[in-house]
Amino acid sequence: MKRLLLLALFAGCVPTSFTLTPASSRGYLSKPGGCPIEILTAPPTGNYEEVGVLDYYNGKEPKTVDAFKKAVHEKACQAGGDAVIATANDKGQYTRGSVIHYLGDMATGVKPISDSPPPQATDSDAPPKP
Repeated sequence: MKRLLLLALFAGCVPTSFTLTPASSRGYLSKPGGCPIEILTAPPTGNYEEVGVLDYYNGKEPKTVDAFKKAVHEKACQAGGDAVIATANDKGQYTRGSVIHYLGDMATGVKPISDSPPPQATDSDAPPKP
């Protein structure tokens, strides 16, 4: 009986985890831990591609978007994703998500050319005369 009680207590302490199944053999650069990840409940309207699918594996199933984000955040960063499209099951638990990478104008971290600093002077440029 004590073993069963200990097992039940231990099972409640297991962190929620998800497995990642890559969508293709194309690899993405992983992002550093704590990278910004959006959690969406519907696909975005812009261009994106699926990096992989996260499936619930172990622990307590997330029942809120915040709990889901906490459970999948690091895996999504490691996969090189920008966002995860969360899918709830019929019990309202978030047990699946599609990791996506934004394409084109939705991609973050790339500055438009107009926002770039001006080019530096070359060695052949003469300094201004006083």
